Amino acid sequence: MKKLINLILGLSLMAGIIYGLYSIVNYFIGILSSLQQEVSAAIIAGMVTIIVSILSITIGKYYERKMVIEKELREKKIPMYVEFIEFFFNMFLAEKREDGNISQEDMISFFNKFTQKLMVWGSDEVVSQWSNYRRKIGKNPGDTAKTMFEFEKLLLAIRKDTGHTNKNIKSGDLLGLFINDIDNYIEK
Repeated sequence: MKKLINLILGLSLMAGIIYGLYSIVNYFIGILSSLQQEVSAAIIAGMVTIIVSILSITIGKYYERKMVIEKELREKKIPMYVEFIEFFFNMFLAEKREDGNISQEDMISFFNKFTQKLMVWGSDEVVSQWSNYRRKIGKNPGDTAKTMFEFEKLLLAIRKDTGHTNKNIKSGDLLGLFINDIDNYIEK
């Protein structure tokens, strides 16, 4: 019942505002039509100038504020993504070193921290790709090719989130930066 009353009040208020604007516009048209053409043209030109100035300032401030917010978000995202890339490179290099792999506890700890940060700072696309990547690893732990290419999708999403276009990057290009035999896994 309360929702219905609020809806009726909202519609009534909107109808009143529309009627008021209509009345004001009609009033000004009546005044302008009774004036000489030169005077009404000058008034219209002045009003248009004022309206355009107000709109320009308002739109400019909106985009300026949007850019500041994007810059602040990027400043939070980039260190998180750099830490992620460093961890994965350390993990890959650990497999090649004699001292062995990174411990399971270290991996779980890192992934938990990264996921928490990602939930707050990551874009929708990166969050979705991270979720897909984790699911694919869980379903196909032995399928190296699928895992690698899912990881590349995640890297591409991270690059996009930090402002890159990825326009000329093909499948395997990012993986080829650190996997020597990536051409063996790319479908011809």
